[in-house]
Amino acid sequence: MVETNIPAASRRLEAIIRGNLQTVRGKKVYRGHAAEYTPAVWAVRQAVQQGKFGPKDLLRRKAHWHPEFAVDLADNVEQHNYKFAIHIFSKLCQHTLDGRPVIWVTPVGPMGHYPIIAELFNRLGTCCVNPKLIFPFAMDEWASRDGKPVDKKLYPYMTSFKEDMEEQFYGKIAPAMRIPEANRHFAAGKGLLGYEADMDKLLARGAGVIFTGGVGKIGHIMFWESTFGVRLGKALAEKVLYVRGAPLTYGTIDQNETTSSGSAPVPAFANTIGLGLFVKLRKYGERNPGRVNAFFGLDNDEEPLKWQRFIAQCMLAMEEADPSFGGSYVPTMPGAYIIVRSHVEKNFCVASK
Repeated sequence: MVETNIPAASRRLEAIIRGNLQTVRGKKVYRGHAAEYTPAVWAVRQAVQQGKFGPKDLLRRKAHWHPEFAVDLADNVEQHNYKFAIHIFSKLCQHTLDGRPVIWVTPVGPMGHYPIIAELFNRLGTCCVNPKLIFPFAMDEWASRDGKPVDKKLYPYMTSFKEDMEEQFYGKIAPAMRIPEANRHFAAGKGLLGYEADMDKLLARGAGVIFTGGVGKIGHIMFWESTFGVRLGKALAEKVLYVRGAPLTYGTIDQNETTSSGSAPVPAFANTIGLGLFVKLRKYGERNPGRVNAFFGLDNDEEPLKWQRFIAQCMLAMEEADPSFGGSYVPTMPGAYIIVRSHVEKNFCVASK
């Protein structure tokens, strides 16, 4: 059973699974579902497919963007990773040197910035940042249908997001600068259930917040699928703090088979923080100016990740925050989209073959 902090939301998301069960060898199984969008998002997607937006249209400030939100263009993937790293590291320094703990919401994708941040930790040391005041919260993790860790017998080739973070970030930091393991939070199993209480304790201490991530093939942030926003509606979607056993779309499964497992099958479920947690942290930032930032990156413009140009242009073309396109919520906080320049400057148009 899908589990969220709101029973009504849990039932509606569970219905997605029931409506998409397939019979395989006499057994009912869920292998993904089609993405759904609100009419406003469908219209934007169609316009981008037809090449109707130029750079001026995409970079024009939209009404729902926070005054302190910007688009930071990078010339290539390498520069993207450095810009992303500097945005994050500068805020880690600012908050911890002021004596504030930092809630850092961390993705596993994109990941090119993590080794750079680890090197900055090692080279600059405690004169710039206090690792003991950093509290990372992983935004998501692979899961079984009931939110438990995936069966290694079914997916022996897959690493957990915790293992990925150890390899790409935590394990690269020198022992003297390492973020304490007790500070690190992960979404596997029942981990999500403690996120709100632990964050609330930090917020009560005046914590800074750095919400980081990427935007997926269907426009999601975290594993907040487009269908969730359609089925729940905006008001309910903005109250969901977590989803355990979240059913994934075909598009998200396909994307992760490309990026996470060398095209081998990946689970059809995940644990993820919900859109409501993003909204909760944004509201905290509204009450405490200067404490909260969101930095999200779109990097690769080459195959097999060329779809990122389409998503980048959809994201920039959105005129309002829509719960069926999680990426459209990012500009409602201070911060930045860090985007490879070609995503914006090259026209996108799907020609008939």
